[in-house]
Amino acid sequence: MALRYLNACEALFKGMKAQRGVNDLHFLVTLRSFIEYTRRGIWFLAWASEKELLAAEKLTFQRSGSPGLIKMDKMINDALGSGKVSYLLQKVDRINESFLDCLHALTHGNPVSVRMFGIGLERIFQMDVLLTRTEMELNLFRILVYRRAAGEELEAIWSILATINNRPVDMTQNARIAAHKVKKAGVIERVLAQLD
Repeated sequence: MALRYLNACEALFKGMKAQRGVNDLHFLVTLRSFIEYTRRGIWFLAWASEKELLAAEKLTFQRSGSPGLIKMDKMINDALGSGKVSYLLQKVDRINESFLDCLHALTHGNPVSVRMFGIGLERIFQMDVLLTRTEMELNLFRILVYRRAAGEELEAIWSILATINNRPVDMTQNARIAAHKVKKAGVIERVLAQLD
């Protein structure tokens, strides 16, 4: 299940990179989806029971089979040693709504989104910072999936991630190391086969 979500996150990130500076609305709407996909994928990998994983094959849009987005985000931050917090709830300057609610408003055309367009999306959101953060989160997800596929325990992986999760260069390097471990362990074909 996590591999499917990782594959989707890779596609979303590729789209975000292409839209950055071209169409910032598409960038932000895709970011909202990216956040959802990463949190769900990590939850399925790290916390879902075997029963929940099996049930996921039969879930519908109405029944996602995972906790709410904020709860999943808090679980991830807690595993990284930051406590049970969700930075998605931080208020956005000039709008006074949570970051997640602002992205959600843009996705659905809520009246607050019209106010954001009036101010200017580029004046509200630091797009380059968001793209860097998104790439770090993608690398965090890659590291979890690859190291887990190579047989490492989740607790050990979280310990590594806790020390580097706010350092983009280290996250990228560690994602490469994790990919190399998967390849060296001889499980890359099995990992890729799971995406089919």
